[in-house]
Amino acid sequence: MLYKSLLLRARLATSLMFFINGVVLAIWATNIPELKRNLTLTDQQLGFALSGFAAGTMITMYIAGILATKIGTRNTLVLGGILLSFTIPLCAYAPSYTTFVASILLLGVINSIYDVAMNSHACVIEIERKKVLMPSFHALFSIGGLIGASTVAVLLSDKLGATYCLTLAGVLVFVATIISAFFLVDIRPEVQANEGKVKFRLPNRTLLYLAFLTFLALFIERTLIDWSSLYLTDISHVSTNIAALGFAGFSLAMALTRLSGDYFINKFGESKVLITSGLAGAIGLLLAIIFPTPTVSILGFLVVGLGLGNMIPVFYSRAGKVFPESPAVGYALNGTLGYTGFLIAPIIIGSVSTDYSLRIAMVLPVLAFIFLTIVHMKPKQVSITTPHAR
Repeated sequence: MLYKSLLLRARLATSLMFFINGVVLAIWATNIPELKRNLTLTDQQLGFALSGFAAGTMITMYIAGILATKIGTRNTLVLGGILLSFTIPLCAYAPSYTTFVASILLLGVINSIYDVAMNSHACVIEIERKKVLMPSFHALFSIGGLIGASTVAVLLSDKLGATYCLTLAGVLVFVATIISAFFLVDIRPEVQANEGKVKFRLPNRTLLYLAFLTFLALFIERTLIDWSSLYLTDISHVSTNIAALGFAGFSLAMALTRLSGDYFINKFGESKVLITSGLAGAIGLLLAIIFPTPTVSILGFLVVGLGLGNMIPVFYSRAGKVFPESPAVGYALNGTLGYTGFLIAPIIIGSVSTDYSLRIAMVLPVLAFIFLTIVHMKPKQVSITTPHAR
């Protein structure tokens, strides 16, 4: 087993990479309205352009998993961080709609390399430490998102535009990557290290099952990201500023849940935590649907954040252990399949909302929460071989 000091170094450096990824993606996302105005885009044009991020992510994830298995998650993470630092500012410098779409597609591709390596590195640290750590890593991503959004609010109030903000984001991720490169440890499962070669993998039944659970969790998350503020303005009839509190409460609750996730999962087990999480998420959304007053709706979305926070980290962690010799490939396959939930959620929710109402559409994530609760009442036994201790 690796020395504890080396594992601590690796954990701290990986934590920094999770945090900075949350910061820079929040800076990018919160500058989208200005990027839209700069290029005078319609909502339809912007929607198509933004779908390029998800498309770039999906087409690259498996390749990124193979790359991380071949050259190691540490080297892949450093490579991804450096490339990401130069890719993020491109959106602000795009002179036309075509180059804007291309820059967002490229951002999805590069961020996928970074994301796969980051989560796979965290998974290997979990394996070596023999304890749940993934929720705390994802908590730092969520905290980074809150800080990134707050940073943009300050910068925009000083009349600094998207070009400045996204260039700053590029500098931040570059500096964080260089710092982390000195502390990240090239840790690989012993099976992989001994074999020294990468095998092509297809998802087995266990991974398909995990991918479906990930699909549902990402479907819920994307629904809250895209529609919680709109729900508060259109259904609860509040101002845009007040509606932002609903999403802020959701994000903050996710971060707090993930910070405490390691403790509760190690103490009570994954199944009990996920059952409680599913029930909390379903109850929170039902509160917002049945009693759509501003106070109850905002409280409901906060409870949803408490419920959803630990689900995705747990599913990612499980996926990274399906193929002990290639955690990155397991994570990437799960992400590629599960990410379709993130891709199609806007289409499904938007269609149901148009044909019926947004309140009816929000029943769909409630059903997803209920399903995720039921399947963990009788835990699926997953046989996963853990790499030999060193």
